[in-house]
Amino acid sequence: MARMIACLCVAVSALLMPQAAMAGLGGSVDTVGGDPARMQVRLHAVAPSALGARHTLTLANGGEVREYTNAAGIVYAIRWTGPGKPDLQALLGPHFSALQADNPIATRRGMRRAPMVNRSNLKIVTGGRSGAFWGFAWLPQSVPAGFDPQAL
Repeated sequence: MARMIACLCVAVSALLMPQAAMAGLGGSVDTVGGDPARMQVRLHAVAPSALGARHTLTLANGGEVREYTNAAGIVYAIRWTGPGKPDLQALLGPHFSALQADNPIATRRGMRRAPMVNRSNLKIVTGGRSGAFWGFAWLPQSVPAGFDPQAL
């Protein structure tokens, strides 16, 4: 019985402990602050935008990640460029599984098409080659009025 109570206390404590902040597509602007430590960022700059705010992260490898937040403080779009791919699982958050589901490795062998997602609630476009990768993703339901994905 004492062991059961101890296990229950540990489980409750783990649930009540603050979790590491991780920004991701659809996440809160409050979580963007956790990106520099998680992604080995050299520089983090914030610029106001007509559509919200743009958080620019310069990665240690010289790449760049831009996270766009709307007036409600939601990350509605992400853009990346650089010599290597950033941590897409962290950047896309719960939407990473859609990228995997829509682009299974087994069917991509021998194909030259870059991974992409074209769903009504999620758009992801990627491209590049070794040493020069790029991509962007956005949530159509969260974008502010006047948003143009070509402007990313």
